[in-house]
Amino acid sequence: MTESIGSYLRRERELRKISLEEVAEQTRIKIEHLHAIESEHFEKIPGMTFARGYLKAYASCIGLLPEDVLLRFEDFLGKLSGNEAPAKAEPHGRLLFWLVVLLLLFGGGTVLVLWLKK
Repeated sequence: MTESIGSYLRRERELRKISLEEVAEQTRIKIEHLHAIESEHFEKIPGMTFARGYLKAYASCIGLLPEDVLLRFEDFLGKLSGNEAPAKAEPHGRLLFWLVVLLLLFGGGTVLVLWLKK
């Protein structure tokens, strides 16, 4: 079994000899919310957007990569919902890319046809 997100963050913070009060001071996150993160009581944080932001700030403060911590958090959420690996939504960027390509091809073809008809 992998280490939980709260235990991981607490362990990493303690290895660096950083107190929770120091994290609160540097990140401006309430100490109650930091306790909630370390004990995995995310329901005590005002929404998942805040939780992700707090996790990023916490990770940066203690010298971890925020992206890695957020990946661990997404894995944690997936396990809570019963999914081992949370399904990633298809990025809208790829769909937008192909839509732009099609529009450019269509527009370019239209311009070419009109120019050849002169």
